[in-house]
Amino acid sequence: QGLLLGVCPARAMPIMRSHVSPLKSWPLTLRRASAAVALVFVCRISWLALRSLLPGCGTVAFVGSRPLQTEGRTASPIVRHYQSIVSREASVLVDTGEWAYLDVRRPEEQKAVGIPAMPEYGPGLATVTSHVMTAQGMQFDPEPWLAQVSKLFPDKEQKIIVGCAGGVRSKPAAQVLEDAGYTNVKELDDGFNGWRMSGLPVAAP
Repeated sequence: QGLLLGVCPARAMPIMRSHVSPLKSWPLTLRRASAAVALVFVCRISWLALRSLLPGCGTVAFVGSRPLQTEGRTASPIVRHYQSIVSREASVLVDTGEWAYLDVRRPEEQKAVGIPAMPEYGPGLATVTSHVMTAQGMQFDPEPWLAQVSKLFPDKEQKIIVGCAGGVRSKPAAQVLEDAGYTNVKELDDGFNGWRMSGLPVAAP
């Protein structure tokens, strides 16, 4: 009986187990990786919040044929007005007779695949090539290009849709018009390729 009294209390005592955090049971490498992912997430959220508070941060300005990233400032003192549209939207606009279509492709491109068909009324289509081939590749010289456009469209309130083949050259060209003070400029985002693929009317140059 004495032996039982000495043993039974020990058996009656509850077994105390230390609480181990599930994270501490992970391997050290996995814990470090999880901490790194969490840190990256927090930094990303903080950066997005900060960027939303800084005016003009991350805007892109087109200079020549290459886009230049500008940090913390706008590319032009003029508020950007030009808008990118798709071919079906452009077709509706030119049918109103108020919008001119400015084709910045080269004449050989036009001869190969055609041009957008314009209605008989309205300002119609004008061609002023923006990017030309040089020894250094395709280059865009804005000043002489703008001088030619200004002769065709001296009224800076003229409504103009700028188009190329695929919506690449038309964007810097539209930006040049914007910077020159033209107030009604739209750019054909899908270009003449999108115009043809949309089944819109095509004419010979």
